Amino acid sequence: MSKFKISEIFFIDDDAIVRMVGKKILNSIDFDKTLTQFENGKKAIEAIMERVATNQILESQGPVLILLDINMPVMDGWGFLDAFSKLDSKIKSQFKISIITSSIDASDRDKAFSYPEVLDYISKPLSGKHVTDFLARHQLYEAEIPN
Repeated sequence: MSKFKISEIFFIDDDAIVRMVGKKILNSIDFDKTLTQFENGKKAIEAIMERVATNQILESQGPVLILLDINMPVMDGWGFLDAFSKLDSKIKSQFKISIITSSIDASDRDKAFSYPEVLDYISKPLSGKHVTDFLARHQLYEAEIPN
């Protein structure tokens, strides 16, 4: 058993298969919190704004992890990050962001880390180890040691 120190995961990726596999990966690591999936950055920003309007963000039980793809239609990861970076710091502090991408372009990695809100950059395919390593690195996951 393990302990997740996040309240929810926002999985933002336009590929339904990637989202389905991501859900299975999270189940395999016993993730027992809410998983909310979005097919583009616009829908995710709209959900954040809706939660801000109804005060749901500041009342959450721990930060929300955002797993963000870069290349998507409607609003890509860069557009999402541009919109997210304009939010109040009190709101932004309720989220932890990691890019998840199949891009091998070093300039994408550099651009991702130019946003102070981005904590990590994970290459696809996503794995349970990627998620738990990210969460452990940022003190958001604690593996229980067997007796």
